[in-house]
Amino acid sequence: MALSVPIGLSVASAHASVVPDDRPPEWTSQNPFLQGAFAPVFDERDDIDLHIEGEWPKGLNGAFMRNGPNPEFEPDAHYGYPFDGTGMVHALFVQDGRARYRNRWVRTKEFVEERAAGHRIYNSSFAAPPHANLANTNIVHHAGRYLALYEGGSAYQLDGNLNTVGSFDFGGRLTGNMTAHPKIDPRTRELLSIEYDLHTGAILYARISAGGVLDRAVPFQAPWPAMIHDIAITERHVIAIFCPLVFDYSRKGPPAEWEPQRGTMIALVPRDATTADQIQWIKGPAFFNWHTVNAFEHGDRIEVVLPWYDAFSLTAPSKRLELHRLVIHTSTGAVEDHALDDQACEFGRINEAYLGRKARYGYVGLRDPRPGERWQSGAFESIARYDLTTGAKVVHRFPKGVTVCEPLFVADPHGRGEADGFILSFTHEAGSAQGSFVVLDARNLDAPPLARIVLPRRVPAGLHGSWVSS
Repeated sequence: MALSVPIGLSVASAHASVVPDDRPPEWTSQNPFLQGAFAPVFDERDDIDLHIEGEWPKGLNGAFMRNGPNPEFEPDAHYGYPFDGTGMVHALFVQDGRARYRNRWVRTKEFVEERAAGHRIYNSSFAAPPHANLANTNIVHHAGRYLALYEGGSAYQLDGNLNTVGSFDFGGRLTGNMTAHPKIDPRTRELLSIEYDLHTGAILYARISAGGVLDRAVPFQAPWPAMIHDIAITERHVIAIFCPLVFDYSRKGPPAEWEPQRGTMIALVPRDATTADQIQWIKGPAFFNWHTVNAFEHGDRIEVVLPWYDAFSLTAPSKRLELHRLVIHTSTGAVEDHALDDQACEFGRINEAYLGRKARYGYVGLRDPRPGERWQSGAFESIARYDLTTGAKVVHRFPKGVTVCEPLFVADPHGRGEADGFILSFTHEAGSAQGSFVVLDARNLDAPPLARIVLPRRVPAGLHGSWVSS
């Protein structure tokens, strides 16, 4: 698969910044979700021939793209991570040892309106309307398309150079919101997703073929309006977890409350389902989750590994965040809940060649506080690799002041085993105007980075991304 944009795009210098003449003035905020690692940047850049420290892995050519919130205009007082902030995609292109960085806002309809007006028009997600499609959560590459995703609106298609093509709805077949977290089956190349509506509880299971055609759309109803931020897949099922954070927009104040007496409902959606009555519902204990690491099934047993919260509120942090394994027995409806570790973690990824099948290793951002430092939710001090068979944990700890977000596993083009690969991520150094990008050896995760690229300008902490090989 060839990248649509060459590394050597015509740029005048190695550190060229693209700044519109009429761009709004920069601003600062006292909101903790707009400070430190989350402080936004205000320029769109194209920096080429970046210096690589260490040795970039041979044969590892492609593009690392990551999406995340980056408001251009100062938000209202209700702004909160990870719900808010216009999407900005940051990309690092590497070809034959040459590295290039480029970033662009996703030019949604609302972004274009605000830029034309010269001020903020749309409000934060839990403030009064109007609300924007932020296109800020993920970027995936499927069937030749780059899609910037946000579960509160339609997908936006980008080209390989991060230019916005426009809103994308699969030829009019997907009329509502799209999920931020579809899963691409590594064997069939189908894209599988669960879309939801917090106002009505309406759910849609959607399947997009390897060729990019929406060929399966099954509507069903949630037991209550709940966020389905992420899903898991197996060879036969899509798994959606309905946690008891119950949304009701008629409430005064925050629209969601934690109602643990409801328990958690798990929907097992057959991947070839055509009607809602083919979905199996299983009740489990109350918990909350944002993301899943992986799932697989064997006979009537489905295992799901995920970061697990004991509760969740829109106004207060949970007391416990741990890595758990759920074992779902489809024949009896029983659910076992096993804690794998009590150290807080998030943003789990695996070698995606094993997605939906039994995988031995999972990689997470690890909460690993350092003395004297203030931690920020969503930015992690370490990356951990869990052996999901033995429970063993290997940790890469970053230097003081350095934080990291989602660890993305990319397979070694010369490797053969599941662990043969690299962990890639942007990093943020407190107080620095520069940024960096690191490559870790997934086989020796606690070793120093194999390579580090110094970026002329910092990259804010963000959400999710993808690697596209060239």
